[in-house]
Amino acid sequence: MAETAGLRSGIRVLVTISTIAVAVMLALAVFAALRANSAAAERGERLDPAATTTALLLADFVDQESAVRGYLITEEPSFLGPYNESDRTIPQQMNRLQQLLAEFPDLVEGTVEIEAAYQAWRSDVAEPEVAAMEDGDVQAARKIEKAGGRVRFNELRGRVADLGVAIDNEQTAASGRLESAAVLLLSSLASAAFVILGVVLTVLTVLRRWLLRPIDALRRAVNAVAAGRYDTRIPEVGPTEIVELAGNIEAMRAQLVRLVRQNERSWEALAQQGPAVVALRDALTPSVLRAPGLVLRGRVDPAQGELAGDWYDSFELPDGRVGIVVGDVSGHGAVAGVFALRLKQLLDAALTRGADPGQAIEWVVDSLGETDEMFATAVVAVVDPASGEVRLANAGHPDALLLRRPCRAGPAAEVGVAASGVGEPAGPAGPRTVVAAAGSFVAGAGAGAGAVVGSGSGSGAVAGAVVGETIEGEAVERDPAGTDVVRTDADSGGQTWELGLQGAGPGRPQVAGRRAEVAWLAATGPIMSNLVAADGAWHTDVLRLEPGDVLFVYTDGLVEARNAAHQQFGVDRLVAELLRDPRRAPAELLDDAFEAVRRHAPGRPSDDRTAIVVARTAEVSRPRS
Repeated sequence: MAETAGLRSGIRVLVTISTIAVAVMLALAVFAALRANSAAAERGERLDPAATTTALLLADFVDQESAVRGYLITEEPSFLGPYNESDRTIPQQMNRLQQLLAEFPDLVEGTVEIEAAYQAWRSDVAEPEVAAMEDGDVQAARKIEKAGGRVRFNELRGRVADLGVAIDNEQTAASGRLESAAVLLLSSLASAAFVILGVVLTVLTVLRRWLLRPIDALRRAVNAVAAGRYDTRIPEVGPTEIVELAGNIEAMRAQLVRLVRQNERSWEALAQQGPAVVALRDALTPSVLRAPGLVLRGRVDPAQGELAGDWYDSFELPDGRVGIVVGDVSGHGAVAGVFALRLKQLLDAALTRGADPGQAIEWVVDSLGETDEMFATAVVAVVDPASGEVRLANAGHPDALLLRRPCRAGPAAEVGVAASGVGEPAGPAGPRTVVAAAGSFVAGAGAGAGAVVGSGSGSGAVAGAVVGETIEGEAVERDPAGTDVVRTDADSGGQTWELGLQGAGPGRPQVAGRRAEVAWLAATGPIMSNLVAADGAWHTDVLRLEPGDVLFVYTDGLVEARNAAHQQFGVDRLVAELLRDPRRAPAELLDDAFEAVRRHAPGRPSDDRTAIVVARTAEVSRPRS
């Protein structure tokens, strides 16, 4: 770990120094770019046009001098045309030259000297010669030319040549600055790139030693365990996070080894056929648990013929909470039973390790690997007896039911259908809660208008359904108060019951006690199969069990039981049975539900019928650890 800390410190220092170096080099590059731009602008916008203007100015001077000499030789006034034309262009060229060289004081001084020399030649030579020629005194004009005309003009031409040389020197200097700035720019960028490349290579090397090698060692060890070499130790090297992860994986490996040993013994027992089936069913028998503040009861009515894959389990977790699992494996026979046993053991192990229900399901699916066409559904819950908090995940299993039971006397409660925020939408109508007054009954419920609630009293469930569905032998009508009601004599002992969607009103019995309600707890993820596995595919819902509340979890064999007319028992009848007398003890609720199913579909069941009830009896204090 000291090595890891040293590597981290070294990386921080390296990154800091490299950042400063790159910043300095980039600053130099920006400076060089600005300097190069200035030098290029200086030459391209000022010095080069100034050199051209100087050459044009010299050409104008030569034109004037040639025109005057031609006039002296030929005595033809027409030769003065270029002289007169240059009188117009020379001032323009001088002004342009002075503007271009305004930022170069030495060169501006050269233009002043040219101007002085030009004016001296004009006043001492050119103008007197032209005046003498115009007066007809050719000899006087030629005498002026011989006396100093050539000397004056050579001085002028010399001044122009000196300025041209000075401009050329400035052009050379600007080119040098441009070249040096380009070299500085390229070297700065190259140095910055070299530093960045060095930092990247150094960081990659360090990360390979600090991060990639530990991860690779961890990967090889995990692959070895996945390949069946369960005695491979998980190395705990690298950064703190990887060491912690390796420790957790090592703990899971140890737990997995124990589970694999148990599964191997289970497979060996299967070779004994009949006794193996008995042993496997015994292995799926849940643990006996007594938790303060909780009542847990479960029941399995086994199917006729092959061993099915239903099971449930409950066990105390290290932190005092209670883990509850209800599952159903696809198929029948020994293979389904073994698969159910594997799921049971893996889920128990995941919850014991402290995993959340959704995380436990995801870990189990990953641990199972390829399961071909085998899959399972399950409800996994962790209940805190002290606070009543329930953390629940449903992997494609039938909706669990939460019975909120009446616990105190009071005025007549409202009867009807109320929205519930528990769970995900259970169908087109969204989440549902069926509500009944204490002592009343619910005849049925569906995803349409809601539950049909009886406002009378009696012990038998009335064969009713939601308003809008067809119910044999009854009529749907609206009473004067605006309530949709169903009138039926079915299964009521000859008495006519009014079933409506509204609360007790005039002419209806008043029932004492707080209302009871049943909430559907929908699936929080897909079935348990590697074909649909994905990160975060199963999430966990949180709800709270108040004292007296009952959580009812079942497998599909309970609600899919069919009678002679091939009609399913259905969730609606199950809800009606729970609300028939919601103040029954949890064990009595469980037994009565199974009895209602048996009456609907007599005989040996074709599929396992499994259910568990979890009830919170009272507030309890968590023992101090």
